[in-house]
Parts: sequence; structure tokens; C-alpha cells
Amino acid sequence: MCQVQPGNEWRDRRAYVIGTGKSGLAAAGWLLGQGATVCLNESRALADLAPESRAALAALEAQGLLLELGQPCDPLAFGAELVVPSPGVPLDEPAIRAAGAAGAVITNEIELGWRAGRAAVVGVTGSNGKTTVTSLIGHMLRLAGREPFVGGNIGVPYLQAAPRLTANDLAVLELSSFQLEGILSLRPKVAVFLNLSPDHLNRHKTYAAYQAAKWRIAEFQGPADWLILNGDDPLLRREGERRLATAAGGGPRIMFFSAAGPIANGLWLDEEGWLNLTLPTADGAVQRQRLLPAAEFALPGAHNRENLLAAAACGLILGLAPADIRRAAATFQAVEHRLEPVGEAAGVLYVNDSKATNPDAALKALDAFTRPLLLIAGGDGKGASFQELAAKIAARTKLAVLIGKDGGRLAAALREAGFERFRQASSLEEAIDICREQAVAGDAVLLSPACSSLDMFRNYEQRGEVFKARVKEILAARSNVGRRD
Repeated sequence: MCQVQPGNEWRDRRAYVIGTGKSGLAAAGWLLGQGATVCLNESRALADLAPESRAALAALEAQGLLLELGQPCDPLAFGAELVVPSPGVPLDEPAIRAAGAAGAVITNEIELGWRAGRAAVVGVTGSNGKTTVTSLIGHMLRLAGREPFVGGNIGVPYLQAAPRLTANDLAVLELSSFQLEGILSLRPKVAVFLNLSPDHLNRHKTYAAYQAAKWRIAEFQGPADWLILNGDDPLLRREGERRLATAAGGGPRIMFFSAAGPIANGLWLDEEGWLNLTLPTADGAVQRQRLLPAAEFALPGAHNRENLLAAAACGLILGLAPADIRRAAATFQAVEHRLEPVGEAAGVLYVNDSKATNPDAALKALDAFTRPLLLIAGGDGKGASFQELAAKIAARTKLAVLIGKDGGRLAAALREAGFERFRQASSLEEAIDICREQAVAGDAVLLSPACSSLDMFRNYEQRGEVFKARVKEILAARSNVGRRD
């Protein structure tokens, strides 16, 4: 796959990076190496940044980085020719729009990585399941003897690795709506679009705008590329069929996946729980191949069967043998903070699903268990409705313990659903202790917040780590019961 290599297109030009997260630091470092004059803006003061961020800034400053800390961004005043906002910075900020109107290029670290490298890209997006599917595709490729880069919205920023990757390499990237809305030419060889449900409405303002940002994953694809879509998601199925009918050879080839039964073009689950591939042939016939039983997949839940279908479809397109996919499915371990078992004390299982940052993710988590559940939920709801989640909580849980900024909104939704078995806690640790006191052997305590963590924590990872640390204290205390010095 070929793409234009820009060389040092930013040499001796003025670049303005906004935000000191991993992607902002990666962009600033790369641009300095390209010979650009780089200013990095951060609204927080230096003292408010994490120690690792301060250390990284000091190293970049020694290389010539200009710092603009503790103040609003103003790329126009800097004379920026390139503006690189971090994913958490809205592109409709007036200062960013003013720079764009003055002729500055507005893009992001992912796009810079695409321009800096030559690797073929597998892009994975959707409202839920991105991390699991991205990681599973990477696991499949490694077991087949290939060494992909896996990152993007998870792990290492793409721009840190992209310049070292060759045309023979693969980069498997989790892509968020925030990242996709800032791309200018990123063209995945394979784009995987898992599902759609309302999310980040506080940022995108409308569900339609959120969907439009997600669909940018296929914006620059051509006939040599593939787009994998969830055929059980009505919005994706309808748009996929429309694109099939109107593509006229200009868009990507499309493959669907479905856990609901046979489809004529893609990967699906039969009544016996086996993954099947059906593809139309040139003469109008349909070729069918039975691949592997979904029961061998190591992760629980109906949503994870969909994740397996999506990853397997991508693996087949990339030339993996069914045996490699089957082996990967059986050996794949839960992604950290996504339905991650932490341990069991007194017969009570504790599960960390901190990455469930929207209601749809929490709905899927609640359906993944047969045990009676005690749920910890709440945080910053990002403007999402809790109505459907409240009905599911009422049907599936013994107790809900609510935390965070929108815990009160979730409580109101539960009352409206006729569910009164909830309590509110001032901290995550208090919520865990309430669950521990109320749980009995055979229950599961599930952290699946359905909300962003940013009202109480730096990110969902920190929220998950706090959950795991408190649970490990409970496990240690339990193991010491009855011991004598």
C-alpha cells in the first residue's frame, strides 16, 4: 500500500501543540525532530502536572521546545502554521477555529503518524469493544508470526513508532471519535466499525455529529481496502448496504459480521455456536466455510462473541489461517480494566470494568454474568441518557452503589424504573466497602461505571487501579483471617 511521504514538510515552520498528554508530547517531540519551531500549550500550571509529564517537558525544552503553561491556547498569536490539539481538546474551540481560518493546518498526532510512516493500518472504532478487538487482532497476528504495532487510543502513541515502520509492517490502531474527527488523509487498509450508541454528546453536541466523526474511519478508503461492519447494528447495516449499492467501485470492499445468524457476505454465528464465513463468488454462488466454535473464546458475554467475529473477519482479510485465529481466541486474556477479574473473597467475585465509560458498555457488562450482581456505577455521564441502563440495572442487580458527578441523575433514573435498591457513596473505596458488606457467596461485585472518570480521577485507568488496590486489600485481609503469628 502506498502513501505520499512528506519528508520534513514542517522544517522551519511554526507548530503549536495543545495538551501535555501522551499524544501531545509525542507530537511535540516528533515535530522538533523535523526541524519545526514548536510551542506546547497547556492550560494547567507546571506544578499541577504529573511528575512524569514535568520530566518529559524538561527533556523537550532542552531540545528547543517553547512552553506556554497555565494559560488558554492562542495558536494565532504564535503564528502557527500547524495546530495539533490533543484528542481531549475540541476542534471547535474559537482559538483553534481562528487559526484554521488564517490558514493553519489543523490535525492530530494520529494523522502525523500516518504521514510519517509507511505501515499498512488496521483501524478499529466503535462506541464499545475497541480495545478488546484491537488487542485481539494484535494477538492473532503475533501468534501467526507477525509483529504488528498495536496502539493509537491505547498504549503507545502511533507517532512514536510510525517513522520506524516499513511498508511490510502492520499498525493496529484503536481510533476514537476525537481522533477520527481530526484526520486529513488516514486510510486504513482494513477499517473495523464495531457498533454505534450515543456517547461523548458533551463534546460532539449531537448523536449525528458523533456518528459522522466515527464514519471518518472510511473517509479516505479506496477499492483496495476493506470496511468491516457489524451487521447486527441497524445503523451500521443500513449505511453499509447503502454504500454497497452506491459505491460503483469507488469505495472499500465491505464485509459484515453477525452474531444473529446467516449473512450472505461475511462472518456469522450459527445455532451451534460456530463461526462461519460466507462470501459471494464471481459466478453468483455463495461459498461457505465453518471456522471455529465461539465457545473456545476465553472471554465471557454475548458482546465478546461479536468482538471475536469482528477480529476474526479482520484476521481472515489479513491472510491468517483459521487455525491461527482459533488458537488466538482460546489464549486471549481480558484487557485490563475491561471485565477484568480481580479476585474472589468469601465466594464473591470482584470484576473491574472501569473502561465502561458509557451506558451501552455497562449494559453489555451486566449481560455478561449469570451471578447475582452488585454494581458500582456513576461518574461524568457526558450528557447520555440513563433510562435504558436503569431498566437493565433493575432487572439484573441486587444492589447498585452510585458515585460521582452524575450519581444523582442515575439515582433518579433508577427511581423512575421502580428500583430502590441503591445507595450512594462519596468515594469509590466507600462503594466497594458497601458492596463487600452486602455481598454473599456466589455474588459478583462489578465496577462498570457507564460514565467517564474525569470528575473523580485522571482517567479510567486510575479509577480501575483504585478499584483493584482496594479489592486486593480485601483479598489480603481475607487470606489473613485465622492465621497466627
